[in-house]
Amino acid sequence: MKKSLTVIFILFSFAIKAQENPSDKNTVNTIIGKIDKRDLNGSSEIERAKIDFKSKEAFYYIEPEGYLKIGANRHHPFLIELLKKRGIHFVTSPEVEMQYVWYENNGDRYQVKTNCYYKASNELLNLKYGSHFIKNIEKTADSLYVISKLNEVFAYPDEVDDYYIIYPKAKEFLDQKIEIQKDFFANFKFPNGFIQSSDKRDFRAKTNFIIKRDSKVSDLNIEIKFKNSENQKFQDYIVNQLRKFIENANWKAAVSSGVTVDCRFNINFYN
Repeated sequence: MKKSLTVIFILFSFAIKAQENPSDKNTVNTIIGKIDKRDLNGSSEIERAKIDFKSKEAFYYIEPEGYLKIGANRHHPFLIELLKKRGIHFVTSPEVEMQYVWYENNGDRYQVKTNCYYKASNELLNLKYGSHFIKNIEKTADSLYVISKLNEVFAYPDEVDDYYIIYPKAKEFLDQKIEIQKDFFANFKFPNGFIQSSDKRDFRAKTNFIIKRDSKVSDLNIEIKFKNSENQKFQDYIVNQLRKFIENANWKAAVSSGVTVDCRFNINFYN
């Protein structure tokens, strides 16, 4: 029985080995994660960072590949000051961050990492001060930035927390404007004499307003264009309905980096 179990275990081990990704055999775990053993430059950069860290601690800002959110670096002045208090330098990496970089040598093609030195330096800070040191100090710096701007109006959604919902009736962030329009037109009535077209889109109302920290509305602007110019005489009627709806809707004040802020919101209404 023992022999049978041993044979089964050996066969199972071979099966697992057969399923392994061949590229896994060429990887090695490092302070910045797995890198290819053949990426000698990456390995040497990591080792160099460890040596330099003993005499100089530095946080390196590495600009991420792809889309960068508006105001993503707004907290840097505050971050620099927080790091300085700990004797840590703030430096911007001169190297472009790229997710996929391939190197070929004598027909041997493998993936290499960028910013190995700078990533290793940052991870060394996390090892010394706590696993989430960089994440936490950046969050603190951004909160300090927001607090310094509390008298200003933040743009929604670019300057507030990602996917933050200001219209609670909507279940999803992207459904907010659909839900707002649906709620408005649920009680909207065209005035007597209004000329409606068969394909709708009888008017388009551009609105923008500020949702204050107390969830109240201010600075409401409404601009209406009618498909049929004869309906222009009903502008005040429709503006009043829009104003009443917007000012009494159940808005939720926006939050930026955990801090409640005033925000400007834009939405177009059309039937």
